[in-house]
Amino acid sequence: MPTLKSVALTIVFYLWSSCVTATLGDERKSDDMPTAKRTAANLASSKDRASSKDIVREWNTKGWPLMQRLCLDCHNQDFQEGELDLTFFQSLEAEDVANSGGQMKRVLEIVRFGAMPPEDSDQPSSEERKLLVELLDQTLFTVSCDLRPRPGKVTARRLNRAEYNRSIRDLFGMDLQPAESFPSDEVGAGFDNNGDVLSLSPLLMEKYFDAAEAVASQVLMDPDDLPSLDQEQASDQILVHGATKTGSFTGRFLATDSFAWADFDVPVEGEYRIGVRGGNSEPEAPKIKAAVWNRDGLLVGVAELGYYGGGGSSQRVEFRVALPKGEQRFYVEPLEEEQELLIGETKSEFFANLDPGIIAAALERRKKPIRPERNFDVSAFPYMVREIEVRGPTKTPRHLLPPSQAKIVRRYAERRSGKWSKVAEAAKESLAPLMRLAFRGHVDDDEVTRYAQLVIDATNRDESYVRGMQIAVTAILVSPRFLFRIETPPADRPDNQVEEDGTVRLTQHQLATRLSYFLWSSLPDEQLLDAADQNKLQDDGRLEAMVRRMIADPKAEALSDQFAAQWLGLRNLQVHEADLERYTNFTPSLRQAMAQETMLLFDSALQANLPVADLLTTEYSFLNEELAKHYEIDGVTGDQFRQVNLGSTPRRGLLSHASVLTLTSGPTRTSPVKRGKWILENIFGTPPPEPPPGVPELAETKTAGENATFREQLELHRENPSCAACHRVMDQLGFGLEQFDAIGRFRMIEGDRPIDASGELPGGRKFNGAKQLNEMLGQTESSAFAKTFTQKVMTFALGRELTPQDRCVVDEIMTKTAASEHAMADVILEVIRSRPFQYYDWNNTDSSIPIEAKKQGTDDE
Repeated sequence: MPTLKSVALTIVFYLWSSCVTATLGDERKSDDMPTAKRTAANLASSKDRASSKDIVREWNTKGWPLMQRLCLDCHNQDFQEGELDLTFFQSLEAEDVANSGGQMKRVLEIVRFGAMPPEDSDQPSSEERKLLVELLDQTLFTVSCDLRPRPGKVTARRLNRAEYNRSIRDLFGMDLQPAESFPSDEVGAGFDNNGDVLSLSPLLMEKYFDAAEAVASQVLMDPDDLPSLDQEQASDQILVHGATKTGSFTGRFLATDSFAWADFDVPVEGEYRIGVRGGNSEPEAPKIKAAVWNRDGLLVGVAELGYYGGGGSSQRVEFRVALPKGEQRFYVEPLEEEQELLIGETKSEFFANLDPGIIAAALERRKKPIRPERNFDVSAFPYMVREIEVRGPTKTPRHLLPPSQAKIVRRYAERRSGKWSKVAEAAKESLAPLMRLAFRGHVDDDEVTRYAQLVIDATNRDESYVRGMQIAVTAILVSPRFLFRIETPPADRPDNQVEEDGTVRLTQHQLATRLSYFLWSSLPDEQLLDAADQNKLQDDGRLEAMVRRMIADPKAEALSDQFAAQWLGLRNLQVHEADLERYTNFTPSLRQAMAQETMLLFDSALQANLPVADLLTTEYSFLNEELAKHYEIDGVTGDQFRQVNLGSTPRRGLLSHASVLTLTSGPTRTSPVKRGKWILENIFGTPPPEPPPGVPELAETKTAGENATFREQLELHRENPSCAACHRVMDQLGFGLEQFDAIGRFRMIEGDRPIDASGELPGGRKFNGAKQLNEMLGQTESSAFAKTFTQKVMTFALGRELTPQDRCVVDEIMTKTAASEHAMADVILEVIRSRPFQYYDWNNTDSSIPIEAKKQGTDDE
């Protein structure tokens, strides 16, 4: 019998080729754009270049002389310190900025950061540095943005592991986590949903097939595979108490005061048929009645039997009883007198409290073979029992089927005399709504028919209808329409939908898919697909209402679990090494609680639509008992997280979370450098430059003395002019968090010396301790933090690295959300409204699927 996997492999290449051909089409060339549209786009680009010349001219007259004086000694064609040649800045043209925007952006960050020039070089005045930054910024920003921001390229993107797991969960309503066995996803631009790095290896393709098979077998269960009972206890196995004779055909003839019973092991709870075969011993005698009692003495049925028929014959009576799972016993007791019996109500105290000795004696007698007896007085044994049987369950118990079964199989095919009928109709009715969800949009009848044919083929092989549905589900889960998010124009898209600048707006279903994988890391739900069907996402008001609904949905926890966890580096906690001899309470559960606290704070602020800067200054957090003890906070018990006020503690915002403090520390001590670098990257959005070549590590510099503090050692390290440029800001930020040790516990002393957590930032901004640092950053760097948040959100939402052309979109979002102080949900909404989210370049669409080549010489060739 073919396995699900072998059947899937025989059809997958046909399905993939037809799907890819229909979906991707040929790679588009510039000639595909209508001539009038292409001309208009070229004219618009010409206007943009003309408007950029004035900006470039100002740079050449004002900016270049400053750069020449301050930078060219070390960064020229002959001497490229840090492999950086800045001579191309001498006579910039708009095309130069477009081609070198990434390098310009890095130079801008270094100058703004204050890392260059080094302290032993000619230093610009404050006004000169400000002018240089403004001119670099203006040149990069104006030329990159043009008149209309370009939406950027689109890459065919496979689902990453988290998206795959969540899509399976929401498609079937079961959290199966099949992608846990997949290879780890590569990370690009800080996130693992970057389309440029999500390649498809042979190993992953094999995992897709295995996962599809496993999921199909878990979300659908064939009733024929469920445990059942079909057991007959013949006369030689029936237990008897009292006077009895055995007939020629081994029927057990009972005296009026005797009874028989049999034991059964019921595999599952459900309704069963209980049958009794036997009858009256004499042909002329009236019908007899026999009561059937269960182990607890409760009446479950009454059998009325006539003459058994002689020889090996018998009469049979059957009744249905709901039985629990487990060992069951049924007593058959002949009734001599009329009694008022109510099934399910009448109880026999005798059988309910049957002497265990009676049972033991009967079991002992059964060990000996029974011998037929002839010529006995049948009138003294008026009742005969030949067999007690239990069969069932009669109906498939709903509780045994996966909760997804009823959702998937909306109609069953009919089976009569072993033959299946109306399979195509039933399969198509069941598969069409499932495929619409899995493929995130419309599916036509021909496509549904191809998958329904798999069910037909299975029933033609004498497999069950449900087995055929399992095969069809497997095929759906290995289809490119499920595994990949492909955004190219449909074949029937009219040319007039190409805009003058050569960009194309996403279809409604493509937009719905972007929305759901951005906010939920999962596929669209019915409500979102319905809105796309009705073109409601084109209306800005309805789009906003949909976004607000999705953020409020519990599935939006993906933003904290996927976006925030990667942005803030929380996943690094899982591999962080701490000295367990020194930090004995750094348990796996504490490690998990640390990350959970930060994600819960992010989610809480998002749901309340708080300003981004509130993440730095909030006086509450979310703790369970273990983390509260770690923070030395009383009154929190149990594993459940709850909101806790931190107003009386030195902790404020996420910079005082143990998660951030731990992952920015070393195994044995804190690291002001790592902590300062983390703040620069994630709060200021200005990562420090790499250290110049030849700069010694801290351990290689001269020491400040045997009993010197780490702070004193860092101050000595900064005496090196090459080090001071970066460390004079970075270290100050890290010093502000020195009141917390390497796993985030508050402390006032280290060893026998008090902690010095004071610092000073550019502009004379002084602080002493984490509380003052957090409050100061929340007040003076709120805009920078909001901008960093916006850039990170855009990167995650678009699934690609931002380009200099995206800069103007970020600034536009900052302007639009300024009134709400850059409230988090408002920023997300504006990212969704932006052109890069809703459009793509017609001529910059990469519809190819990145395939990872198999290495030669490997065992799996």
